[in-house]
Amino acid sequence: MSEVNIICVVVTYNRLPLLKECIEALKNQTVPLARIVIVNNHSTDGTDEYLKALVDDSLFKIVSLPENTGGAGGFSMGIKEAALDHADWIWLMDDDTKPVPDCLEKMIPFTKLEKIGFICSKVVWTDGQPHKMNAVRIDVNQSQKKTLYTSLSGDGNNFQLTKSCSFVSVLISGQIPWKLGLPYKEFFIWCDDAEYTERITTNGYYGIYATDSIAIHQTKENYESSMYTIPATAAWKLFYGVRNEAFRRRKRRGWLKFIFSHLYKFYLHAHHIKKRKLPKDEERLLLDANRRGLWAALTFSPKIEFMDGR
Repeated sequence: MSEVNIICVVVTYNRLPLLKECIEALKNQTVPLARIVIVNNHSTDGTDEYLKALVDDSLFKIVSLPENTGGAGGFSMGIKEAALDHADWIWLMDDDTKPVPDCLEKMIPFTKLEKIGFICSKVVWTDGQPHKMNAVRIDVNQSQKKTLYTSLSGDGNNFQLTKSCSFVSVLISGQIPWKLGLPYKEFFIWCDDAEYTERITTNGYYGIYATDSIAIHQTKENYESSMYTIPATAAWKLFYGVRNEAFRRRKRRGWLKFIFSHLYKFYLHAHHIKKRKLPKDEERLLLDANRRGLWAALTFSPKIEFMDGR
């Protein structure tokens, strides 16, 4: 067994074949997990029936939600369950993630360092190329690297300091939910992972990008989640992305600076959408989602949920 209590959280929604691959990959890790928490976001594809067969297996804890709360709601619930189960470290991923056998093992050495808030893997697509969706935000100030890699007795070439990352194979210290609260479940999708990991690093913890730890993100295409490239069929996602990112700007800048940047973003987003020369009906869908997202951000005020009830 691992020296530390590591609990994995997997959020799933209507991707049963990929969920099965994810679970198999987790069971085949070279470092055994203490528990796997699977948060089922009200799937309707047979996932519920499959998970019922795992209930009696002590390795698994199944959390079935009465409605789809999006990735944000699923991860918030999963992190809460893992923290209440006294996890030393909480490993997060989507159901379409397939960590290679030593993915977790390659992150373990960094857990021994002080003030480490999270450790994230190098996420690749099915062809081995870096996944565009899961690019990490590298910290431009790498001045603390030498101190850290001296502690590890290494040369420091297997990691970088990072400000934020996605929730696809990230190991979060079990102290974080108790000290900094949970992710905003109200985000539903988009920005919840960036906000949470950035919350960690802005509160004095280090974020580590462990480049020898590899996880495969099995999306249909290797694409980047961007409001400037999103198809009209996913305009509903644009609404959440625009709203959530605007809320983050408001938190960082305060109301006065936010209003000016908000007006600019309204123009900028609309400009980029029109620049794509999409069919008029598709353009209208995206422009409407942008408008509604920015408008909703003016009153969108979720509160951080703390484990101790603050």
